[in-house]
Amino acid sequence: MIEREHAFRNANGITIFYREWLPDAGKAQGIVLIVHGLGEHSGRYRHVAAALTGAGFLCYGIDQLGHGLSEGVRVFIPDLRLAVDDLRQLFEIATRQHAQMPVFLFGHSMGSLTGLEFSLLYPHRLSGIALSGVAINAEETRPAWLVKLCLYAAKYIPKLRLSPPGLPRVLTHDDEILKEWWEDPLIDRGMWRVGTSAALVLASRRIRRSARQLTLPILALHGSDDHLVPSSGAYFLRQNASSSDVTVKIYEGMRHELVNEICRDEVIQTLTHWMLERVMAPVCAQ
Repeated sequence: MIEREHAFRNANGITIFYREWLPDAGKAQGIVLIVHGLGEHSGRYRHVAAALTGAGFLCYGIDQLGHGLSEGVRVFIPDLRLAVDDLRQLFEIATRQHAQMPVFLFGHSMGSLTGLEFSLLYPHRLSGIALSGVAINAEETRPAWLVKLCLYAAKYIPKLRLSPPGLPRVLTHDDEILKEWWEDPLIDRGMWRVGTSAALVLASRRIRRSARQLTLPILALHGSDDHLVPSSGAYFLRQNASSSDVTVKIYEGMRHELVNEICRDEVIQTLTHWMLERVMAPVCAQ
């Protein structure tokens, strides 16, 4: 796998960093946009990109606004549609020289929301969307009064760090991954900002209201022991999206970061095979 680092200026003049992962050899058959979760960065998905490039996909991983090597106030996204617009620019970069290739998206947690909003705002751009830790029902894990207070406070003190992120143990059973998490200088381990938490709640509500408009293939992966976001978000998509191709897979006993869990080889293999099947489906239909 070949890795390259790039950046672009977004609509607000902020530098957004992204990684490009290319297969070592052979003809590419598709593109995958990789969108990380809150507080992390695209470099944590290098092993996912390795599997996907090995299967013939070109991969592009974005550091979302205020994350990783991208500019912006750390972990501050006052409206998730700002991140969606950055993702649209990455989509245009990725497809500029590969206009005929199918494009898939893999989004984790907050990245699942960015990806779903992208799918709703720009329908027919993606050939499929794969998600882990689907976060559209995340507010179920907090008392209603606290969610209401967060939405109110975001209007006046959006950059204040008040929302507790939870202990890292909720991410994975793998102690080595947790050690890497603690030592990674690009990970933000502080309290979440009120404005970002509110933006995620509002994005989730927009997605739930518009779920019927989702017609593309969807893969939703979730750990049954995920205490950050409930698996009901994955089931919500299966029950409410209009797509005739929705797959939900629950990994028993697993936590939030499935691609970093002890079952990650199986998870990444499922993700890769799902995309390959949907690349081949149009060919087989001819």
